[in-house]
Amino acid sequence: MAHYANTVLLNALTMLQEKANKDFRAPAYGATQAFSDRKRDVIQNYDEFKNADETGLRTLQVDYLRRNSQALGTSRSASLTGAYGTSTRDSLTFVTYTREFSVSDDNARNNTFRHAKQLAAQLENARLDIGAGIETAAITKLEAFKNTVQGNRTLGTWDGSNYYMSVANADEDRYFNYVENGMQMLDYNGAIQLINFGALNELKSWQIAQGAANSSNLNFQYGNKKFYTSNSITNSTDHLGTTYAVEDNSIALVDWIPGKNRGSGLMGHATWDFTNIPDPFGIFDRMALAVQPKVVNTSGTGTAVGGNTQDATWLYELSVDVAFYIPTITTQKLVNKYVLSKT
Repeated sequence: MAHYANTVLLNALTMLQEKANKDFRAPAYGATQAFSDRKRDVIQNYDEFKNADETGLRTLQVDYLRRNSQALGTSRSASLTGAYGTSTRDSLTFVTYTREFSVSDDNARNNTFRHAKQLAAQLENARLDIGAGIETAAITKLEAFKNTVQGNRTLGTWDGSNYYMSVANADEDRYFNYVENGMQMLDYNGAIQLINFGALNELKSWQIAQGAANSSNLNFQYGNKKFYTSNSITNSTDHLGTTYAVEDNSIALVDWIPGKNRGSGLMGHATWDFTNIPDPFGIFDRMALAVQPKVVNTSGTGTAVGGNTQDATWLYELSVDVAFYIPTITTQKLVNKYVLSKT
């Protein structure tokens, strides 16, 4: 652990402006954001659900009604025997994401960056690491719930092994229109969420720039859609871009923290404090923060630069539990995958 060894007050130094420090640039968390944006529209009692007690002690389920298809009759009956409806139940699986870090009082006093700056940087580092893990899990969830049936879709070429519609490069001007039409052919007629590999932003921005007075105006494709970017999508070298498409109000996540972290202030116990902070990236409602004050010997050189034998330190843990949710449906699956080919 570097322990800020390079910035101890040994010389007269200036500091880099935060906005100039591109080391902290955040990736595009498009898949996570897409799951989060509609969570309260997908899960009816979301706020009650996310405030449940310890997740490991409860059966976390989502109940909903199913499509029930029956054969039609050809004449009216004097004795009715209609089938009852049916329902289903999905279970949520939570994964806990944690990241630990520390702040040293002695080190902060002897450093160009004092306590507040070090703590802010540590929080951002922790959130970036947690975000990367969650975004990867979101893409994995989309991939697991992709439709494996072509259905009535004809615009593009169906890959029956990898389960996606491929749009030829010659048709790139209408790629997003092909995606929308494909969704309509599967009876998804509402607005759609599109989670795209970042390279497709070039296509989108170029097409949007074709104004209404331009004979090549391609803006007709961009209504009824919300676009998200994720560079965590695995994109084949044969493809310019990859898209996961879902109709609005189809996917959700539940972000959960323990009850002892939910209060408006600190809950102290022995040498521990439990609290929460708003998500620095604004995706989750809140994140849990555990704090343990501790006296540590940080004297010496190398990783312990700047400390003493009795150094007041704070050990932190930033965490959140996340369950991704995509409802199962009677036929097919909810997520549809498209690619734009290089050929």
